[in-house]
Amino acid sequence: MKTPLVFSISPRGDEIARHVAQLLGAPVHLCGAGREDAAPLVVAAYAQGAPIVGVCAAGVLIRLLGTDLGDKVSEPPVLAVSADGKVAVPLLGSHRGANALARWIADGFRGFAAVTSLSDTLYEFSLDDPPPGYVVADPKAMRPLMAALLKGEKLRVEGRSGWLELAGYPVSDEGSQLLRLSESPRQGPGLLVHPQTVVVGLGCTSKAVAPDVIGLVETVLADADIAPGAVAALATIDSHVKTGALIEAAEHFGVPLRVFTRREIERERKRLETPSAAVEAATGLAGVCEAVALKAGTLIEPKRIAGNVTCALGKADTPIDISRFGKAAR
Repeated sequence: MKTPLVFSISPRGDEIARHVAQLLGAPVHLCGAGREDAAPLVVAAYAQGAPIVGVCAAGVLIRLLGTDLGDKVSEPPVLAVSADGKVAVPLLGSHRGANALARWIADGFRGFAAVTSLSDTLYEFSLDDPPPGYVVADPKAMRPLMAALLKGEKLRVEGRSGWLELAGYPVSDEGSQLLRLSESPRQGPGLLVHPQTVVVGLGCTSKAVAPDVIGLVETVLADADIAPGAVAALATIDSHVKTGALIEAAEHFGVPLRVFTRREIERERKRLETPSAAVEAATGLAGVCEAVALKAGTLIEPKRIAGNVTCALGKADTPIDISRFGKAAR
């Protein structure tokens, strides 16, 4: 996610703006008379597709945005938050994270999110803004399906549908609207949603460069019939925590880089499919990429080597909770 713009337009909202900025890991901008000018900040952030959170009246933020707005498929989340933090109003990008962000902010201040989009008032979430661990392959395919559901039609699901039923969706074996849950990129009828169950395990030398890492990962995913959208994380040993090639590759795929200690990797020794005597002689470990991939659950693609990079794939039965998978690389 691009760095959000968080700002307040008066001293009354500064404290809430600082708290929101801290939660989002973003800088805070204190705007208004005698302070920063909010207008160019908002215009620039919107053009860059960055989330915008203004601690101000909804009308003020609307005027700051102006009239040159894009389409709903590409617009970023835009929220107005009251000066006491009790009300969060998603104005734009409702199904691109604004509704979820509004609820999150409101929960943090024990307030409420003023969600007005129809699908989010009927269901816990809209399918084009699914819960963590799921990615819609083609957001454009969402519109006709959601329109049909809002007219009373039912959803037929290929895959585990419990999370949809809990959210209030009308799931039925006889449903006219098909939703397919699959890690495969293969297109077909209905809406394709990828559960993020796959981990890409990586190892590399100091000579590795990002294009080589990205190229190998893309090749291995394609050969395994895995969509990039089904990848939950890239993973490696903690000694590579600052390896630029791996950090850039994670940014390329839009997923976090997670790391494991030598001790955690050593625990997988007996499960490695292709242990390496050379790697063990050099590092004391029988392998890295397969070991960290196995942390997901099952090894589905053994070690592949390309120059200075090794890659393996692991898969979990359900979407991976990244906050509990290894440690953050940064």
